[in-house]
Amino acid sequence: MRVPHFVAVLGLAIVSALAFMNFGNAQQEDTLSDAQKDEINQMIRQYILNNPEIIPEAVEVLRARQNAAAIMRSQDQLLNDGYSYVAGNEDGDITIVEFYDYNCGYCKQVPEILSRLVDEDKNLRVVFKELPILAESSTFASMAAMAAMKQNKFIEFHNAMMKNRRSLDEDLVLQIARDAGLDEEVLIKDMADPEIEANIMRTKYLVQNIGISGTPGFVIGDRIMPGFRSYDELKEVIAEVRETRQM
Repeated sequence: MRVPHFVAVLGLAIVSALAFMNFGNAQQEDTLSDAQKDEINQMIRQYILNNPEIIPEAVEVLRARQNAAAIMRSQDQLLNDGYSYVAGNEDGDITIVEFYDYNCGYCKQVPEILSRLVDEDKNLRVVFKELPILAESSTFASMAAMAAMKQNKFIEFHNAMMKNRRSLDEDLVLQIARDAGLDEEVLIKDMADPEIEANIMRTKYLVQNIGISGTPGFVIGDRIMPGFRSYDELKEVIAEVRETRQM
């Protein structure tokens, strides 16, 4: 595993300072004096001033750790929220969580990729998360998608929506629903369930916690992958996460 540059620098600075001040004496106190602490801090500060390019790297390391911690705190809502559609092997060892918006052009390229991954990997689980953030019609479409689950037609509706290239409005969403085999009257009635809107709000709160700000976005294990990702990229991360868990 590659040690982050910033961490290595701090470690080197501290080790060098300790060696310089000869703290190997067995009778030396375990704690450093204020003067010694100040000297170490000055060495680290001077290195950072001389090498400011390490700061963005340190920020990225910190952000990744914070995101990973947030993902661990949000496992139930990410993986088993009780309202998001699940595809693939429900007992799979690896789960991909996808966040998407039906008005997102890049999201429309994802279904084919996920379908290929699920076909090839029989131990893969996929959780579909509605994240309507681009337009009012996105919210209507997501509510329709969640209501479609009550008619066991989610994936038919979802795939039809992702194949659509026209500008969305309520009439078009309902037309796509009819074409996908949904009963429109039942769908509209189910969409009125206040729990559907509440579930969408829960997902929006979730992404704020874990650091996803747009669509598409993916979570695999403790990895957050913002933006569109190719088949090869997703497959590589799946393999890495699976290997890590087997160690």
